[in-house]
Amino acid sequence: MNSNEEYFVSLISSHLNNMPPETHSDIDWEEIYRLSNIHNVCAIVTNQIMLMAKDKQPEKDIITKFRQQLGYTLIDYDDKNEALEFLRDKLTAARLDFLLVKGAVLRDYYPVKEYRTSGDIDVIINYRDIDRCREILCTENIKITDTRNNYFAFKYKSQNIEIHTNLDMDHPYFENIFDTCKKDGCEYKISDEVHLLYVLCHIVKHFNLFGAGIKMFMDVDVLIRHMKSFHYDDFLIKCRELNIETFAKSCFSLCNFWFNTPIKTEIDFNNNVDFRKLFEDEIINSGSFGFNKRDLGNYYINKGIGKSGKNNIFSKIRAFFAMLFPSKSYIQNKFKYLEKYPFLLPFAWFHRLFLAVFVRTKHSKGTIKSIMNSSDESEQYKKLLNELGI
Repeated sequence: MNSNEEYFVSLISSHLNNMPPETHSDIDWEEIYRLSNIHNVCAIVTNQIMLMAKDKQPEKDIITKFRQQLGYTLIDYDDKNEALEFLRDKLTAARLDFLLVKGAVLRDYYPVKEYRTSGDIDVIINYRDIDRCREILCTENIKITDTRNNYFAFKYKSQNIEIHTNLDMDHPYFENIFDTCKKDGCEYKISDEVHLLYVLCHIVKHFNLFGAGIKMFMDVDVLIRHMKSFHYDDFLIKCRELNIETFAKSCFSLCNFWFNTPIKTEIDFNNNVDFRKLFEDEIINSGSFGFNKRDLGNYYINKGIGKSGKNNIFSKIRAFFAMLFPSKSYIQNKFKYLEKYPFLLPFAWFHRLFLAVFVRTKHSKGTIKSIMNSSDESEQYKKLLNELGI
């Protein structure tokens, strides 16, 4: 990381530790603002800026931009509360069991909960209830924006809400997630330990897609700080069972290195400089979900790069075929009619191909172009994933 990126991380760290930020005279505040934007943490950075002496703060026009983003964040917080109240009321009235995860829960663990932003509200319900849940929400003139066999998303005013089922999890371990939680009426409450496992698996999912931003690691930090007791070795046994032990160790070590997270660390990043730079640069430059650096073509080329770790013509061919012929589970989840008519699976593959060629032509061309133009950077990303054990 360069000096501005290091300072950006230090501002986040000072907030998580409830401490005043360090100040420096040679900071490019426009760059700090850009990083804050792509990681959706402007409110937190603004809060830290306002703790500085006036002569250490950025120029007036930059402060104005930060404050404007802080205002948007507070408005969004109120809108999310309204959407959550609507959702709780509807699901409770219908007697549908549900579980809130990630931002809707974790924001309460932050020093200033109003400043923890999120793109979506994530809710988990039982798979058996998904059709009824759709029907209930449709009667409210809700616009469903995406729907699959075991998942759908809708918009309530300005807020995006994602309804996941226990069969739409980032890891098979969570298919029985309701059994691990406490029930309070229709709403289930997730324990911090299970939530930490969930968050780690979610970060792994994002790394396997496009990338993961700093906010996901901030969530790890606040979860660990919130726990009354954390049994590191026992937790790693669970991580081993889920095949994420190496990643968990790397994640915890980075959180300790960046944020002084109170957790045992097994990787000395002062001595593992090459690995640290790969890890840090990927997170900082990718933005919240990796979209700032990577696209769908990069996702497919990552799948196409074999054990050699080389991005060559054979990798591009494999990536192209991965794009044309995705997994059976992906197709089954994409086309709802397969639930009743599984024998139409071959037709569904052609259906998807038709959509890619004739409906999403521009998008498909862009993905193919990205695959063909992919460079050595893809090899570095694959190297990082191998180092992380994912």
